[in-house]
Amino acid sequence: MKLIEVLSVIFLFIVLFIALFILWYNLPGTPVEFQEYKFNVSEGLFGKSYQFYPNMRYPDRVIGYSDEACSPEKQRDFERATGIIEQNTILDFTKSDSPQIVVFCSDIASKPEEEGHFIAGEGGPTEIINASKYAIILAGKISLYRPENCDKPQVAIHELLHALGFDHNNNEESIMYPVTNCNQELDQDIINEINSLYSDLSYADLLIEDLQANKSGRYLNFDIIIANYGFRKAENSTLSLKVGDSVINSFNVGKLDIGSKKSLSVSNLKIPRSTQEIIFEIKSSQPELSKANNVVKIGLIGG
Repeated sequence: MKLIEVLSVIFLFIVLFIALFILWYNLPGTPVEFQEYKFNVSEGLFGKSYQFYPNMRYPDRVIGYSDEACSPEKQRDFERATGIIEQNTILDFTKSDSPQIVVFCSDIASKPEEEGHFIAGEGGPTEIINASKYAIILAGKISLYRPENCDKPQVAIHELLHALGFDHNNNEESIMYPVTNCNQELDQDIINEINSLYSDLSYADLLIEDLQANKSGRYLNFDIIIANYGFRKAENSTLSLKVGDSVINSFNVGKLDIGSKKSLSVSNLKIPRSTQEIIFEIKSSQPELSKANNVVKIGLIGG
């Protein structure tokens, strides 16, 4: 056999080997699962709560209010009430043209629930968004009916705490006991809970809530849920998928409103066949409460 024929046979074998390798490399193969990931929403939350629902708060530490419907006397009572809360907590209150809390005043109270009880005021949240980690109060309302009979504005403090999400309790010495008297005090437990709730700054908080993935050969399939648990809308969000230091693909998530979620399902995304671990990272163009929950790494089960 001539040399050129031998070389031709060798070349054909090389081409055939390369073709078979490429075919093998791109075959789907048997599906293998990656570890499933779920975010722990209860981590870092305040333990015991005195609120209607746990972890209720307004987006900001500075809360705007309007009391223009009230007489000068009741306005002074409410301002004294906000001052007492400000002295004891990290909250601030300010009059605003776009208030979160609206104060109404009247001399006509609603009908008492029990005989012998009179209603001096009412208050509470009126618009709430469930952001999973927090119940975010967007609006609250206070109605003050009767004038104060105490040296301190007990009724206004009581109703303001209702607007902040706090419920009645069974302690007769507490300002949040259902029947108000002049000797009741603002509970230290309520002060502590307010300070804990508002310790987080008013930022967005993007995170990966749920992730499931598998691969067949070099083809990746995944389902992911991205959520905003924070207090601000997240703008210009992107999701990146990495293997090692290499970005395999990026996905435009766009904006996520407070408490909103987006799901993404991707099939047959090419990754290196030898991949044992994949990394997902969600990013936004603005500050966030935490970057620690933006990255999730999952490896092959049994890998």
